[in-house]
Amino acid sequence: DADKEGKSQTKETLSEDQIPESLFFAHQVTTNACATQAILSVVLNQGDKIELGSTLSEFKEFTKSFPPSLKGVAISSSEPIKKAHNAFGRTDAFLNDGKYISRHAASEDVFHFVAYIPQDGTVYELDGLQSGPIVVSKLSEEDKEDKTKWLSVAREAIQKRMQGDAIKFNLMAVIKDKRLGLKEKIENDPSNEGLVHQLQMEEEKRKQWSLENQRRRHNYVPLCVSILKELARANKLPVLVEEAKERKRQKLERKK
Repeated sequence: DADKEGKSQTKETLSEDQIPESLFFAHQVTTNACATQAILSVVLNQGDKIELGSTLSEFKEFTKSFPPSLKGVAISSSEPIKKAHNAFGRTDAFLNDGKYISRHAASEDVFHFVAYIPQDGTVYELDGLQSGPIVVSKLSEEDKEDKTKWLSVAREAIQKRMQGDAIKFNLMAVIKDKRLGLKEKIENDPSNEGLVHQLQMEEEKRKQWSLENQRRRHNYVPLCVSILKELARANKLPVLVEEAKERKRQKLERKK
């Protein structure tokens, strides 16, 4: 059936044979990779709208004929992709067993990321833990002409997901680096102090992001162990442990 805006609401999960050749869809085969995979699902499905670097261009061409399962294995086996992922991933205190996951098993991730993209008049939800791409909606011929119409379709689908029991959501968009646009504008108008200021602010934000990422990835376990050893050596640890237990007990009492 078509809704008021002329979109055919289907919510159909495509089988492997039904996946369009131009649509990149990969199964997630390793743990803690859903965010990276969601970004790849967006970037690798932009066609000629964006210019991919040599690494992703070669990867997309190499995996073009692969089924979703092998595309997932290719992602997990790509050294450049793993390096980029690990540059932002948290450093675990203990060794990770690197195990593979089953799409049919419950995800161990606290949060899970999926991607929404438009392609050839159809809005897809791409979730590597599903058997195939999910057709959210097929746009009418009139809506296909409006390059932003798919956003209302994706928004509606996301709002439905948010009506469940979960209360924490994070919505992100893959966009062009704002610095590139600002630099182009500054080249045309070098005396525009407002543009220069905006560019400086963007540069400062990235310095802050880099610092935050370093702190997030740092392994604080050795520091914590050293502090505990010093407290024990000063015979202060038993008292602090008991005080912590008491605070915990009081907190639980207040919740009753």
